[in-house]
Amino acid sequence: MASIAARAIAVASLGQSAQAASLAPLAPLACPLDEGLLWIVGVCVLVGLLLLAVFFWLEAMELRAGAARLARAMERNAGDARLPELAENGPRAIGRLARAINAVRSRQAGRDAEHLDVQAAYAHDLRTPLTRMGLRCEMLEDEALREAMERDLLQMRELVEASVASARMQRSVAEPLQRIDADGLLGNLMRDYRDAGRAVALDGRIGRPVMACPLALRRVLSNLVDNALRYGSDVRICARIDATSLVLAVVDSGPGIRPAQMDAVFAPWVRAQQGSHEGKPGSGLGLAIARRLARSMQGDLQLQNRRCGGLEARLTLPLVVA
Repeated sequence: MASIAARAIAVASLGQSAQAASLAPLAPLACPLDEGLLWIVGVCVLVGLLLLAVFFWLEAMELRAGAARLARAMERNAGDARLPELAENGPRAIGRLARAINAVRSRQAGRDAEHLDVQAAYAHDLRTPLTRMGLRCEMLEDEALREAMERDLLQMRELVEASVASARMQRSVAEPLQRIDADGLLGNLMRDYRDAGRAVALDGRIGRPVMACPLALRRVLSNLVDNALRYGSDVRICARIDATSLVLAVVDSGPGIRPAQMDAVFAPWVRAQQGSHEGKPGSGLGLAIARRLARSMQGDLQLQNRRCGGLEARLTLPLVVA
């Protein structure tokens, strides 16, 4: 009995010591965390997050700037069929997009060149049979029939020559800007029409040398004047400059163009469908070529009916004073 009681007392004492140990406070760590160290770690994490955010922000800004440069390059050359190659530098995504656009442009340019070569070849080959038809037409005894056939042949020749000229223009290298005397160019053009017995007046003057493409400028004005003489009378070229533009307007007193056809007549082979225009010679390429040349000079060509009757073809070019 004594041994049993001793064992019970021992177990009870062990339980009390265990309970006392569990209720005792924890001993402090051997190496307590320094509040300064925690502060440094937090600052480092915050700085890292800020640097990461700045990195992604700079990447986004660079991507945005590259996309903007690409868009400006496309918009700047939107009117030029011969779109120059785009720069393939910058962010990887922008460079990849520029390379893809350049590849598509190159393939399209090749197809366009083949099409233009075929067009020019067909037009050139038509000259010989047209010449033979003209010689045979002169042998006709019926004067009325001969005159009718001569008018048809003249229109066919105009179509052929316009096709050849259009193909050559689209294949040619863009004319560089030159310092020109715009008033002298206009004066020479007026004299050429006067020598040919065609009345064209000149209103206004430029008054200073400018930078322009003389051959393209003369071609545009000639096409516009020829078109005005074909459909109207009292043809004049009105010249002026403002703060940023050189404006040359060819006006006439003809029937004008229906508003719904103002844009359509700039398409190749399209002629205005209006009663007084029917039966008039022409290829339907003059305005198309004129607008293409105007846009190749970073300008534009617009048409509008005049309030007093007739049509105004306004050529607007950026003013670059020489």
